Amino acid sequence: MMESMRLVDGSLALAPTDQQTAEFAKDRWDIRNIPGLRYARHRSTYYIIFEDIPAVFRPIAKDYAKFRLASGRAAKTLIDGTRYLKNFLVFFSQRYPETTTFQGLSERDIDAFIMHLKARSNARGGQTSNWQHWLHMHYLENFLCYLERIESPIRPGEPITRLIWPHHYPQLTWTQRGQIKYIPQSVLTQLDHHLPHLRSSSYIPVVILLRASGWRISDVLHLKWDTCLRQEGDHYWLVGDIQKTQVLGHKIPISQEVAAVILAQMSWVKQHYTAEENPHHWLFPASKRKGHHLGRRFRMGDPLEGCAVRRQLNALAATYQIRDEQGALFHFRLHAFRHTKAVELINNGMSLVMVQQWMAHTSPEMTLVYARILDETMHTQWEKAVRQGVVQFTEGKPALVSGKKMLTVISQSQAFDPERVRDHRANMKLPLGNCVKPPKLICKFTELPCFHCPAYILTPEDLPALEAYEQHLLERMEIGKQAGNAYWIEINQRNLEERVRPAMAMLKQEQIVAKSEKYEREYTPDEWTQRQAGRGQEASHE
Repeated sequence: MMESMRLVDGSLALAPTDQQTAEFAKDRWDIRNIPGLRYARHRSTYYIIFEDIPAVFRPIAKDYAKFRLASGRAAKTLIDGTRYLKNFLVFFSQRYPETTTFQGLSERDIDAFIMHLKARSNARGGQTSNWQHWLHMHYLENFLCYLERIESPIRPGEPITRLIWPHHYPQLTWTQRGQIKYIPQSVLTQLDHHLPHLRSSSYIPVVILLRASGWRISDVLHLKWDTCLRQEGDHYWLVGDIQKTQVLGHKIPISQEVAAVILAQMSWVKQHYTAEENPHHWLFPASKRKGHHLGRRFRMGDPLEGCAVRRQLNALAATYQIRDEQGALFHFRLHAFRHTKAVELINNGMSLVMVQQWMAHTSPEMTLVYARILDETMHTQWEKAVRQGVVQFTEGKPALVSGKKMLTVISQSQAFDPERVRDHRANMKLPLGNCVKPPKLICKFTELPCFHCPAYILTPEDLPALEAYEQHLLERMEIGKQAGNAYWIEINQRNLEERVRPAMAMLKQEQIVAKSEKYEREYTPDEWTQRQAGRGQEASHE
């Protein structure tokens, strides 16, 4: 990145190259001409498009895109965000043709936009889904918050929290978010049988690695033939860079059969591609020819296109009638192979910590979103753990209860309910220990514990930290939405609306936020009662 920057007048300030400046002046940015912007080489979407945004709002939309670029967002996020934001800006301009600012933006306009989304068709001609609706609101709220924080002259006159409310976001289920459940075993059996008949044999090893690794299609297609396979004795490892979370040199164990597939692919690539034709050493380089001409992806030095793998699989499903358990024609999504691997690992006894490491997740919550434990596996693992004995806390003191006694008590009272345990899994892992709290119990510690302390005070100097905590709560709510945990979302939303944001509003007005009166902060309840009693006696003597 530093090679594409130059110093300004010998100072320490850096200016973008002339190429980048020229690119930003266009209404269609080519992501390949923007230094430092991360983009997936396995995709064929190369442009951030501003052409359809109303001219009056186009400059601020570009400024916002540059801001997100500087914050390290990937190209896909910028492309999608610009597209969703464009839909609102077009709607707003049509609603108010003469306006050039958002000063008059009101909650009624947000309501009208939502009704507009529900009435319009998506790119495939169907109704806008709840997930697309959610994305529109997410990108719009972030854009308006950006205008507010930079104090833009065209920012809304009302605070954003009074324009966009929690009810403007639809409640999402797992399937509404667009995530794909694991592929049923019956479908995998059919796929194994028909995979040799895939129209292009070059995609067969890609599918084999998707199944064996559980990696994203971007990670598989970014493998390099000279570094992707490591042998240690009789053991083989798949080695690659995880694109989304930027985990470099990530490795997982693979079988000798999968290693043989990789070795065969390596041999084929070295035989059919010269070093000049495959400068990045892709294990799956793009095809040389498209029809009678050199393919564009080959000329750009890119790997195979991810969408092409999905299209080939679905063509195979249609040709050979690969159907799910309900008899419907199965529609493959490449990310489903990742989910399938997570389920397979967990149900074969691998711990969530190990699955998290295998999948290169940055947090346990991400692993919980993907993992789906079968009831039989959960019951077996639970009994295995309980047989070793359980430490219970009685009056704050730990005491060991034998596994035999615990299993006897459970069998006499009620059977183990895997579905009930699964419902609480998103709340289980704590910084120290685990929690199996049912929703009816109120827990103060799902929020910042200090909010309950009478000695807790916030001053205007604490505003940046509180804003960071607000972002943390929003991230928590997103995890809850991904995991389908309504209680987790509700408790964090309540904390945000009832405590954090009102406190932020007061701090912005240079006020001090105190939990209680001064006497409550300086005395315990017993001390204050005694003090009041003493004052009463003094008053009676007088």
